Amino acid sequence: MSEEKEDALSNRFGFRTDVKIPDFLKETKFSLSAEVIPPRNGAEQGKVLEQIDALTKSGADFLSVTKGAGGSLRGGSLPIAQTIKEGFQKPCIAHFTCRDLTPQEVENQLMDHHYFGVRNILALRGDPPADQPNWRPHEQSLQYAYQLIGQIEKLNEGEFLQRPSDKEVSEREKTDFSIGAAAYPEHPNIQKRIEFFKIKVRAGADFGITQMLFDPAVYAQFLELCDKESVDIPVLPGTLILKSQLHAQKMAKRFGVQISQDWMKALPDKSDPSQLDRQIEYFLAFVEKLKSYGAPGVHLFVLSDTISCSNALKYLSAKRQ
Repeated sequence: MSEEKEDALSNRFGFRTDVKIPDFLKETKFSLSAEVIPPRNGAEQGKVLEQIDALTKSGADFLSVTKGAGGSLRGGSLPIAQTIKEGFQKPCIAHFTCRDLTPQEVENQLMDHHYFGVRNILALRGDPPADQPNWRPHEQSLQYAYQLIGQIEKLNEGEFLQRPSDKEVSEREKTDFSIGAAAYPEHPNIQKRIEFFKIKVRAGADFGITQMLFDPAVYAQFLELCDKESVDIPVLPGTLILKSQLHAQKMAKRFGVQISQDWMKALPDKSDPSQLDRQIEYFLAFVEKLKSYGAPGVHLFVLSDTISCSNALKYLSAKRQ
């Protein structure tokens, strides 16, 4: 189907076709984006909308919406992504996990996204629920993110799953997804840092977002690995604003990452709200380093820290003007 016809149909049904992130990055000097998390089921839904409103007004060019895996009780990822795209008129990346879905369920849910005009998918395996040690993925589910990426790429080529009773269909309408992949620049095995990412790119990924990182040298080294292995897609560094040395130590332990010594030394021992401007100041210096190493933008993990993230986005947005 031509883009013009697809746009006409999307407009007819009230769903705008989203801008693809690689295309957006090509046209943007240095992108500012953030990740939001759907509220727990039963929690006040208005809070995530307030968060989105604050982030977009502060200068976020686009947002991503996480997807709970396994037994996580956080629904709403697709409706929130749709709201960002339609209500806030911002591009959006919808996280999509495969570890607890069959290929048939993957295809059906992806088609839900496509009908709504959502075009950016961050394809993830998905982690098991932290509080369910005996949890097991569906026995027919995809086991790795590259398999999910491959299935999405097949849909983009017009290859859909078939039931034995289906009659042969001569032509299928291709989907038009942009596929994102997670990158792990601090994977314990240096070779696997790039090998896993390269497999995802070969399967069809056309942009990447790193796990949380807090050392610009780590990002620079990963880009060097990508260049050496001819992995040529934009990779956004993902990070968050550190509040204290205690906070930094918790993040380092939780995600298995290192903190740059300069940033660690600049942080107070414990979180101090009166030091917010200083905390953001050092974060901005970190972002400048990322930019100097060739980052196409920065992706902020917001969690519940909307105020700090909004302030940082305002500073970065003003500096970009």
